[in-house]
Formats: sequence, C-alpha cells, structure tokens
Amino acid sequence: MMQLEAVCVGYAVPRRSFDAEVHSAFASAANLRLVRGGRLLTLVTVEEADLPQGIRLNTPQGFSFEGLRTGESVTCRDGLLRCEQASLTIDLRPARRWKCDLPALAANMNDPSTSAAWQSVEQALDERRAYTGTGLPAGQIATARRMGESVPGLVAATRRYDALAAAGVVAALIGLGPGLTPAGDDFLVGYLAGLWCAAGKRTERIRFLSGLGKAVSRLSRRTNDISRTYLVHAAHGQVSSRLADLAGAICRGERLDRLLEAAEAAIQVGHSSGMEAVTGLLVGLSVWDGGFARIFANHSSSG
Repeated sequence: MMQLEAVCVGYAVPRRSFDAEVHSAFASAANLRLVRGGRLLTLVTVEEADLPQGIRLNTPQGFSFEGLRTGESVTCRDGLLRCEQASLTIDLRPARRWKCDLPALAANMNDPSTSAAWQSVEQALDERRAYTGTGLPAGQIATARRMGESVPGLVAATRRYDALAAAGVVAALIGLGPGLTPAGDDFLVGYLAGLWCAAGKRTERIRFLSGLGKAVSRLSRRTNDISRTYLVHAAHGQVSSRLADLAGAICRGERLDRLLEAAEAAIQVGHSSGMEAVTGLLVGLSVWDGGFARIFANHSSSG
C-alpha cells in the first residue's frame, strides 16, 4: 500500500472523520464526493495550487491519480484517509490548513504602484492571448463573443450595487463554454476574487457581494460539479492559492519579477481557465475604480 502525507489542506476539508467516494480522477488531481452533503474535495499533487477544498499531497515524481476508480469508497478516520481499492493511504495530520483573506488586501486602484502592477499583468495577459489566440475553434470564438456581450451588463450592475441585475447576467455566464470549468465560470471566479479584494471593509460593497454570492451559489447548479465547487467557494471569497497570490502581488504593487512570476503561474492553469480567471480578476479589481473598458475590450476581441 502506498502511503503519502498531505502538505496542505483547504479550509473546507472536514476536520473530523468523513466518508466519500471517488467522483473523478485525472493525472494531477482527483475529486472526492462527500457522502454527507455531496460537496467535492480535491486531491492534488505537490506541484499544484492549494485550493479551498483541496488536499495537496507530497507526491513522488511521476505520480498519477488515474489509478483511482469512479465510485470507489474513501474513508477518513483520525486523520488517515484511505482508498482501499487503490491501496492508497494519506496522512492528513501533518498538513497545515490554508485559507485566503482577499478583503484584507483592500485593493486601491488609485494607488500608483497598484495601478502599475495591474497594467503589467494586463500586458502579460494580452501577450498570452496573442500567442494562443490564433486558430481558435468556432465554439471558443462564439463563447468569447457572448461573454463580450454579457460582461458589460455585469459591470454596470456591480457599479450600481444592484445584485438582482448582476444575478441576471450571472445566469447567462454560468456554464458558458466547453470543458470541465467553462470559460464563463472561470471568468466569474476571477471576477468575484477581484471584487472581494476591492471590498475591504466598505459596507456597501460587502452587502452587494453577499447578495451576488448567494445568487452565484444558487445558479451554480447550472454547471458541472467540478466547476460549481470553484464558483461556490469564490462566492465566499475563497479561491486557489495561485489566483490569491496574484491578487496579493497586484494589490501590494510588488516588484515586476515577482509580479510576472505570480501572473504566469495563474495564467498557465489549464488550457484557458487561467487566462479567463485572470481576466475576471483584473475586471473585478477595477470595476469600482475604472479600467474595465480597456481590459475587457481586449478580451472580447481576442476571438
């Protein structure tokens, strides 16, 4: 039996014993569905990001989760998670617990260093889109156009603190596009992250985010289980460590080498998921302080 130790567990991983079953398995990640409540937990290899629902393992080189089988029973007792059929035991006890705090960043896009950092990430994103944007399938072009048509309405509603109108646009974005995490969902995850960064302690913004978050959680049933998990956590201000690290680098106006390192780590996630999430982050950061028109005009014309 292979034994592995967890390096880090997200805040949403139960602290006590739990039962689950394998929902899906890939090379660097596997999703477990909790028997009680039906939420997903995600096992990831050591080189992957920390996640709100994640369990990051100290995996050896070449390790893959593909040996896990859908429906396989998983039990956790006293900090030891066991997948009996796959002969895998995971020790959760040494792991640190991870949770991001986006509102503490208190983004101020009028700060010169923050604004410069935002612009540097925007440029890096544009360069990546230019590099990958040629020869897009018709479906992806159509998705980009539909997002280009929908997002201005979301931004306008956000600026008015109109959660009901914003929810109407969210309904059109959730599940938009192909893949395990559709482009519309990825954008919304980043957008929510940006808004949480900009909310700070401002009551009106927090109240709006609470209303929008409830709508996102409710409407998330329209997409698949995996993408829904990320949306629900983002609605509560919780995102992957890579997106949170980039948000922090922008808000703190960090030096260019550190900033671009964080941007690259976030942008390169998946085939296009990272690009969509970073686009959403930049828009969300700038909604209440300007800058939206340029960043999303570049995005919607990339198809």
